[in-house]
Formats: sequence, C-alpha cells, structure tokens
Amino acid sequence: MMTGNDTSRGAKRETFHDQSHLNEETYRSILFEAPDGFVMVDAEGRCQYLNPAFTRITGYTLEDLPTTSAWLERAHPNPAYRQRVQEMWEELLQGSRNSLVTSVVCGDGKVRDIEIRRSSLSSGCNLLTVRDVTEQVRIEERLRQITSELTAVVEAFPDLFLRLNIDGTIINTRIGRLAKTSLVPRTLLGRRIQDIFPAEIGDALLDAVQQAAQTGAPATSLEFCHTENGEVRYYEARVVPLHDTHLMAIIREITERKQTEQVLQSHHKHLEELVAERTAELERTNEQLKQLLHSIEMSERRAAEEWLDSSINLIADDAEVRITTDASGVVVIADEAAGDLIGYGSEELTGREIWSLFSGDNIREVLSSEVLGQGRPAECTEGTLLVGNEGLSQWVRISAAPITDVTGGVIGMVCTLRKA
Repeated sequence: MMTGNDTSRGAKRETFHDQSHLNEETYRSILFEAPDGFVMVDAEGRCQYLNPAFTRITGYTLEDLPTTSAWLERAHPNPAYRQRVQEMWEELLQGSRNSLVTSVVCGDGKVRDIEIRRSSLSSGCNLLTVRDVTEQVRIEERLRQITSELTAVVEAFPDLFLRLNIDGTIINTRIGRLAKTSLVPRTLLGRRIQDIFPAEIGDALLDAVQQAAQTGAPATSLEFCHTENGEVRYYEARVVPLHDTHLMAIIREITERKQTEQVLQSHHKHLEELVAERTAELERTNEQLKQLLHSIEMSERRAAEEWLDSSINLIADDAEVRITTDASGVVVIADEAAGDLIGYGSEELTGREIWSLFSGDNIREVLSSEVLGQGRPAECTEGTLLVGNEGLSQWVRISAAPITDVTGGVIGMVCTLRKA
C-alpha cells in the first residue's frame, strides 16, 4: 500500500515536472491561439502584453492602449459612465472583485458588452481575461424582461399557481394579487397535492397531473368544492406541463360564479314555471272561448231554425237585430243589420257592454241579474230607449236568452232587438 502511494505521488511530481519544461514558444502559442483576449498589466497600470483575440474582440492594439487609463478613456468616452466603471476597475485590480461586465466602445465604434476577469501572476502583474458577452447579456436581459412580464401577468390574475413534481409534490407556490384563496399556504411546500385534499379531490388532481405529464398537453380542467371554516368554496383547477418533468397547477376560486349560476338556474326554473302556468291559463281560456263560440253557433242555429219554422213574414219596420255577449255582457257578435237600427256596425259594437247602448239602469239589472246571473230568459215588452251612434235614439223591445255550456253554466246571452 505504501509503495503504491509513493508511486502515485511520484507520477504526479513527474507530470508537473514535465509541464514546467514547456518552452516559452509553447506558452506564446497558447496565448496567441486562445479564443479569449488576454492583457498583462504591471503594478503601475502599464499594458505589457495583449494577444490577437483581444484585438479581434475590442479592435484595439497594444499601441492604442499603453495604460489602463488609456483603455478607460477609449472604451468609456462618457465621463459619468467612465467614473462608475473606474471604481469597479480599481476594485478588480486591487483584488476585491474577480470580474466585471461593462459596455465598451470598441475600435470600430460599435458597443459591446465585455466581461473582464483578473488573475494574479507571480511576477506581481495581473492577467486580465477579456470575453465578448454581448449576446449573453442580450439573452439575459431578454430573459429578465420576459420574467418581469410573466411575473406581472401572474400577479394580475386571481389564481393560485403551484409548481409540482410529476408525483404531485409542491415545489413552489405563487399567488396572484387578485387571488382570494388561501387554499395551499407556503407552509405546505414539500407535501403532495393529492394528500392536502380529501381523497376524491386528491385523486382527481393526481389524475390531472399524470394526464398532463403523459400527454405533454394541458389536462382537462376540473371543478371541485372544499369546505373552509364551515363554508363551502368552489374551485377550478387546470394542470399544464412544464420542462424537466415539472408541471403547473393553476387553481382559481369560482365561488361567486357558481353562486351566480345557481341564482340564474333558480330564475330560469321560476320562469319556466310561469310560462307553464301562463300556457295552461291560455289553454283554459281558449277552451272556454271555443265553448262560447260553439254555444253561440248552436243558439244562432236554433234561433234561425225557429225563425224559419215560423210562417210570419216580417216587414222592414219589424226587422230584428241579434247581439251576442259573453258572461260579463260584452258584445262578441252582432248582426250586420245592427248598423241600420243602432248606427254602429258589428265591428264597432264588438267589445262594448250591451247595456251601455240603453238609457237607464233598469235594462242592465234585467240582463245582468236575470239572464246572466240566474240563467232565465227575459223580455222588456214596454220598450226601452236605445241611444245609438251620434245621439240617434229610438224605442225598442228587447228579449234575451242565456247561452249555457254542457254543464249548464251561463257563458253568455243572445239579445234580440225590435223596434217598439
């Protein structure tokens, strides 16, 4: 064992010894071919050496930069910015910082972002390594901008964002500024999301996580309710895949939306009930109207048959006018001859109360009480004063017969008017 260890240490010393015998030309070749720029600066700030990569990156040669002061003036022509860089530069040379990144005006007039690192040499000089990080800085700035925008978007949404492992373990949480839920506090980091909720909810969330992980596409959103402080709250959860087997669960409280939906459903149900009730009422009204029209038709037919059966020849002065009303005394049908006797056409009479055509309340009492109320025929033989259109008046005799339905109920009457 001892022999083996000694041999190992001897091999290391031999390797180091071989490296120490590399000639100066080899070191110069390494510096000459290196992709990074190198500048050797002595203790007084004089530039002793710079390689071709430095010139390729910055556009400056050793003649352009005899000292670090000349570098600062050429690379940073803006005095205010140069003052800021000079402070960092002094810290770099003094060893209080190992690197700095600055925007540099190069020899071709273009501005590049340069990273400078310092290494101390045994001779008391400093070796500065220069690298063009313009693209890297641009990408980092773009990433910072995207991160800032995404952060603003996250904070603007009323959602709870959970970063998860594929097994459902909560890695991180973020809550939007407008989020109302405290469903998963940060104290639950490291717990599995399926273990936080009751079994049914937890299993559904785990299924969504596995679905998103397997398909690489957002899982179907799911809704669930959770009791908090004795109050039932409603939530909507969506799971989307991220990179490196991570996933994002986005949870939003939808209690107000569900309550609104419940109110709308209640109103909709009430509206349906009102429509059904109104439809039934209209059907009953239509049925009553059909019965009325049928009874009127039958009464008119019977009256016509009776009139035809009688062998009485009527002259013009004895012409009759028949007016049919509903159960409230409103005219429904009137003969075309009504215009000659009353001065109103059949259409003008429709909708009027029949007793409004006569002077005095006696005729209303007879028609309303006896005919419509008691269902008995009535006749006024002494004559009643008829007040027609434009003040036309004359005495008429009135006879009235009730119209009944199949149950015997009075649904209207037929009034016959003759000149007295």
